[in-house]
Amino acid sequence: MKEKRKFFNKQWIAFLLGVIFTITALFIGAKLGNWFIVRGDEQGVIKAISKEYSNLPQILNLIDKKSIFKFDDKKAKDAALKAIVASLGDEYSEYLTKKETAAWESYLNGEFSGIGISFQKNDNGEYQVTEVFKNSPAENAGIKSGDIILKVDGKLYETSEEMSEHIRGKNGTKVELVLRRDNKEINATMTRETVKEKTVYGKVLDDGSGYILIKSFEEGTSEEFETELSAFEKQGVKSMIIDLRDNGGGYIDEGIKIADRLLKEGTITYMEDVNGKRKYYNSDEKATKIKYVVLVNENTASTSEILTAAIKDNKGGKIVGTKTFGKGIVQETTKFKDGSSLKLTVLRYFSPKGKVIHKKGIVPDVKVDLDVNAGVDNQLKMAQTVLKQ
Repeated sequence: MKEKRKFFNKQWIAFLLGVIFTITALFIGAKLGNWFIVRGDEQGVIKAISKEYSNLPQILNLIDKKSIFKFDDKKAKDAALKAIVASLGDEYSEYLTKKETAAWESYLNGEFSGIGISFQKNDNGEYQVTEVFKNSPAENAGIKSGDIILKVDGKLYETSEEMSEHIRGKNGTKVELVLRRDNKEINATMTRETVKEKTVYGKVLDDGSGYILIKSFEEGTSEEFETELSAFEKQGVKSMIIDLRDNGGGYIDEGIKIADRLLKEGTITYMEDVNGKRKYYNSDEKATKIKYVVLVNENTASTSEILTAAIKDNKGGKIVGTKTFGKGIVQETTKFKDGSSLKLTVLRYFSPKGKVIHKKGIVPDVKVDLDVNAGVDNQLKMAQTVLKQ
């Protein structure tokens, strides 16, 4: 065991030294074969870097000789890479392990392996099904919205995260749920499969206005939006509410496509990189004729704010609700050969009129706080009122 730990330490030292000298070479030198060529006046920089990390071998040696805890080479490397990125002080830049990368990609694509339900704790502390996805194993097994989940494979879990983790699993594997409906227990055994989560929901409200909820901006969200919008246009719906409350963002291109569908010719947003280079995104002259307002709140963020700012600056429709979150930066994801990845903030985006969004948010045209004790959605009611003005 001792020899194995020393091997890990040697690997670890080589890893970090490789990182240090690679970074150094990128900035001040060149490589020839197995040698780095550095200008004479830059030797001091290399010495400074070596001095800065000079305690590393000593730390690893002490761990190897005295630590009562086992040294894990993989965990150490992951921790170091996470720390390097974290040192930027940017909460949105992050090094992701292979497992974390896979989870992040599933989230962005709206796809996961499971049975196709959403659930949350109700007022009684029970796990209640809130949505059953169409053509999913859950729907085929007869599970309905409102069912109470009692057990998953014979166990009840304390947190929603644990419950969700055990309901999901590898494609082709089985999971058994025990549910309660109308005071009767129901057993449902299902085979997990890849499930695509719907992100856009549309309906016609009692007053005849349309309502479209966009939960997030995932792959295919703009197509889902187009389906709902086209249905309204065919039905002759004259006005609609677009609900972006609690929408934390996602793929920017999806939001830009939706903005293009809502706005006449003009700027949707522009982005600026570290060198000040700008890229503009514009809409064409085609736009829906349906009058609309947009609902936002303090959790409306990122791509949702791009869409909100574009509509506000171009006077496409009124914004109703509370000030948005204020995330006006863009991350680029680079995936590595080992399956890990780096999310790095590389761009800032601005409203069409050049307003800063990051850490400032967007102030709605009509401010109204949600009254949780009202018994009705007072923000939605206000949006309906604004539509009639």
